[in-house]
Amino acid sequence: MTKLFEWFMAAACFLSVYFAIVLRQVKHDLLDQYMFEIKLSPLFLVMVFGMYSATVVLYRTFTFNNCEDAAKELMEQIKEAKSDLRSKGLVLSD
Repeated sequence: MTKLFEWFMAAACFLSVYFAIVLRQVKHDLLDQYMFEIKLSPLFLVMVFGMYSATVVLYRTFTFNNCEDAAKELMEQIKEAKSDLRSKGLVLSD
């Protein structure tokens, strides 16, 4: 099962329960008492998901590893490619 399918299944489960409560298919005094909060719950969940996503992206950005050896190797390959292209007559700007 892919991660996307897992998210769709979780959303479908949440929305089926949510719509059953909002459309008054499930009746209970407690649900009537907190109907305003229940109606706002999808908005709250979207906000929490956005904060979680931003936190994950920022954390992974700040903890990204630099590979100095790979950078040096890549620069050498770029110099090699430029010299090869110059030998074949291509004019490059540095």
